[in-house]
Amino acid sequence: MIESIKVVAAEEMARIEKGEKWHEQFMATAGRKVAEAAIEFAAAQKLLKKATLLVGKGNNGGDAYVAGIHLLEAGFQVHVIPVSGECTPLNQKFGEQFRKKQGRIGGEIEGLVIDGLLGTGFKGRVSEDVAHLIEQANGSGLPIIAIDIPSGLHGTTGKVDSVAIRAVETIALGLPKMGFFLREGWNHVGKLRIVDFGLSKEAVAGAQAMAYLPLRLELPRVVRNRHKYQAGYVVGFGGSKALPGAIKLSGLAALKAGAGIVRIFHPEPIGEVPFELICNDWDLENWQEALKKAQAVFVGPGLGRSEERLRWLKTHLKGIQQPIVIDADALLPNLTFPKNAILTPHRGEVLRLLGLKAAPEEEELFVKIGQFCDKKEVIVVLKGAPTFIFTPRSKPLLILRGDPGMATAGAGDVLTGIIAALLAQGGSAEEAAVLGATLHGIAGEEAAKEKTSYCLMASDLIAFLPAAFRQTLRDKLRGNYS
Repeated sequence: MIESIKVVAAEEMARIEKGEKWHEQFMATAGRKVAEAAIEFAAAQKLLKKATLLVGKGNNGGDAYVAGIHLLEAGFQVHVIPVSGECTPLNQKFGEQFRKKQGRIGGEIEGLVIDGLLGTGFKGRVSEDVAHLIEQANGSGLPIIAIDIPSGLHGTTGKVDSVAIRAVETIALGLPKMGFFLREGWNHVGKLRIVDFGLSKEAVAGAQAMAYLPLRLELPRVVRNRHKYQAGYVVGFGGSKALPGAIKLSGLAALKAGAGIVRIFHPEPIGEVPFELICNDWDLENWQEALKKAQAVFVGPGLGRSEERLRWLKTHLKGIQQPIVIDADALLPNLTFPKNAILTPHRGEVLRLLGLKAAPEEEELFVKIGQFCDKKEVIVVLKGAPTFIFTPRSKPLLILRGDPGMATAGAGDVLTGIIAALLAQGGSAEEAAVLGATLHGIAGEEAAKEKTSYCLMASDLIAFLPAAFRQTLRDKLRGNYS
């Protein structure tokens, strides 16, 4: 069982909060933790100790006032730009305390910006005065930390009806909201940090999850006396004259991710191959012999869509008994997939897999993917930002790691190889999918630091896999949320 955090609808968060005996200590704790995150961010970015609080009329604004008090005590110059109107009692109380601490009211947006305008309960279009503040903050070019949710973003659907804060970091209070990860949400939340502000264990346990964030996974165990077959024997099938590189990327990624031996079969010539890969023209006898030794298989990268390839898939795919990753041109409707196979489509491929001509609303699409997984007894890794992992009869898991530069040809082939290597080293299908997608994303982040998001290529992901493994060994996959 993968340790995880629940992702909930905004309405569900409101329900469990309503069931608690709400008291000002919740706000005091939330505001203090927002301040701690702001201080940490300012120190890491070497910012001047200046902060602007954008304060709404609700309890989100009260959280901002508490954060402002702690920032004042930490030596920051802090001023508030409030929204006019009647405020909640706790907002008024902590606002008065902020003033007694000599916090300034009014002024221009400067320094680190703390967004406390609108909370998770917001829906619809923002008012004119709040919209003006959001546009000013976004247009300032200054870093913005959002309290609980970027103001203007719908906490369940991820929709932005007019404008919304574009945060560099969001401090999610209690549990993350599903809207962070749907539609425009991921473009607005920035780095996600989850903090406990005092909800009871019973309240969290009773919350209805829409999805889960995996917390930590272990890398495959390495023993001192292992040999290459113990490290994992991976067999792959794919490649074509038109797409000769994909199968090579998958094979190399499997080796770099720890597999001891990788043997690939290609139905058409694919040109020169790296020395480390064992490559064979397609031959049924050799294929069957290789499968006897294999601990994992991958099928599809660069395969092409000819009638001959389709016949191969219909004939051979269903008989593979080893753990398997299926990608690219092998992701076709009406195929019989082995039980527990891991399918790795992007958004376009999943529509083809489901037999859909056009993309439905995200919520409907996810329901259909879940039904597909239940019926076929497979796992679907829906590649994207973020990546969703669907398993039979369960809510999806979310992988938040990655960089925009990974939207490049061949990146998915690398993921295929990584997951196959983890399967060959003994991971369950779910563990290999989650760990593989996470390592893939971290490698992308590390590559982008050196190459930039503009210049990142698929082969860079393989080159930066060692950095991803090092980070995972150090952090135990804590991710960029806590």
